[in-house]
Amino acid sequence: MSGLVDHNGRPIAIETAPKKRASITSHYRGTESNRFRTSLPYIVSDISNTLNRGARRRLMGFARWLYTNNGMVRGAVNDVSRYALGTGLKPQSQAGEASKAYEDYFAEWSKVCDVAGQFNFAQMQRLASIRMDVDGDIGFLMVGRQDAFPQLQLVESHNILSEGPQYYGEGHDGVKVSPAGRPTAYTVKDGDDYRSISANNFILVYDPDRVAQLRGVSALTHAIDHIRDAVDILEYEKVAVKMNSAVGLAITTQGGIADDGTSLIEDGYAAADTGTVPWDTFQPGMVPRLKIGESIQSFASNKPSPAFAGFLEYLIRDVALGLGVPYEFVVEPSKQGTASRFILEKAARRFEERQDLLTSRFCNRVWGWVIARGIKRGDLPPSENWWRVNWQAPKKITVDLGREARANQDAIKMGLRTMREDAGERGHDWQEMRDQVEREASDLLSRAKRLADEYSVSMETALHLLSQRTPNPVFNNESEPDA
Repeated sequence: MSGLVDHNGRPIAIETAPKKRASITSHYRGTESNRFRTSLPYIVSDISNTLNRGARRRLMGFARWLYTNNGMVRGAVNDVSRYALGTGLKPQSQAGEASKAYEDYFAEWSKVCDVAGQFNFAQMQRLASIRMDVDGDIGFLMVGRQDAFPQLQLVESHNILSEGPQYYGEGHDGVKVSPAGRPTAYTVKDGDDYRSISANNFILVYDPDRVAQLRGVSALTHAIDHIRDAVDILEYEKVAVKMNSAVGLAITTQGGIADDGTSLIEDGYAAADTGTVPWDTFQPGMVPRLKIGESIQSFASNKPSPAFAGFLEYLIRDVALGLGVPYEFVVEPSKQGTASRFILEKAARRFEERQDLLTSRFCNRVWGWVIARGIKRGDLPPSENWWRVNWQAPKKITVDLGREARANQDAIKMGLRTMREDAGERGHDWQEMRDQVEREASDLLSRAKRLADEYSVSMETALHLLSQRTPNPVFNNESEPDA
């Protein structure tokens, strides 16, 4: 009942709306929307609809600006390239007897592989790694028809685009595809002209995370807002620190009347006498004259606060995590023991992923193209397995080189570790190491034989003289004097 009555004194019934009860609209709480959290867009579609040309180019522009102006971004991206590639992935041919000829030919080609003459092959690998993280992808045009000398031309991501709007059935954002979704051609902008290049002569290097993804997207995409906010906040905080540092002392008065500061200064030291900055004339032990009701307070500032530093770290941590590298590895490698080993192992996994990506999408194809062209030109002997190759990665990073070296030596002695594995982790080619050991042994034996013949000593003595492997060599030749 409402408590109201009509003119006859009878109570008036008023209908009230039933109370709403909280209800769960879905078995999956993540699909619900309410006023306590922001709503998320739920777009379930092909990657060509969500990653269109406009969105990709905007992300690329933002990422390029961050890479150029933010040290955290630049350092993290460069670290991935630096530790994954070092001075470049080096080929190890598996073609049998022709392997040495193929490797030497490729090494010489690597020095002049760029059409523009700016980069060698190792530098191209580094550029590919950096541009994948910043731009999303990078293109390499394979120049040289039929039996011409092969060279590569770099094509930046913003120059790979369609002349007009293209739908997914015909192509997407500079990539034309077959009905099965296989790239058949790429459209490259050259000045004001557009030209279509067959996929047989073009390599697009990127790191996809969707099934039908034809173009790459910057690895900094997830952190763009955080880094922009961190840059703005840091600039504001720097201004605040400067403003606070510019104030040394504060004079408080009951009336708040401003003056020129002469009450602080002895006669002859006012602003009119000393200039616009009378504070330069302060002397130790000065006794300022203050008016009644005035006081001097030292101005203290708590900027930047420890909480601010932690908040800034939270914002920039997204950069390292998105690149797949632990934040502690990039910024603060201060942890010791087991924690530091875990950090290095996690970072090493990321570097191996980058090595495998460049090997499969870039290096293997370039090797096959260059060696095949060399055989066709008559520069190289043919081989049944001319296309087979492995790639040697740079030295593996470690936190305890001495301990791991001893453990590796024991594993080699017990047959639990191969020479290829051991040499590879130290950034060497095991075949080159074997060849070098053989050359040194041959040189040592020939020199020892010459000494033995010339001075009538045994080969063992000559070997000890040239390369003493024991602390006290034993002389057992009859012509040598007894001790």
